[in-house]
Amino acid sequence: MKHLRRGMVATLLLMSPVSVWAQGEHEHEHDHAHGKGVQEITIKGELVDSLCYVAMAAKGTGHKQCAIDCAKAGIPISMLEDGTGKLYTVLPKEDKTGYPASVINKMGETVTLKGDLYETGGQRYVTVESVE
Repeated sequence: MKHLRRGMVATLLLMSPVSVWAQGEHEHEHDHAHGKGVQEITIKGELVDSLCYVAMAAKGTGHKQCAIDCAKAGIPISMLEDGTGKLYTVLPKEDKTGYPASVINKMGETVTLKGDLYETGGQRYVTVESVE
């Protein structure tokens, strides 16, 4: 019995740092990753609504109003990079906010977007710092 109690105490002592570490990770899962491999980027290309672009290759000024309506309805905005054809999912700068009007109003236009690049799972994301 004495050995069993020692084993349980040892197990609890070993597990407590793991538990504290895991809780710490959970508490910080929504922190922004600045300084953790995030790089600032400037991309020139067209702002497209991801659904119409991926499903129908719709883009350009002829699709502008539809793209604006889709963005306002919550369809994710993407940036189609000139020259490479790379597609970046555009994210608002801060969480719990929508896309700024300065982005939505330029849908279907060629712009220069500055922001932070995040790459995960083979996908590219860019937050909006500015759009010109």
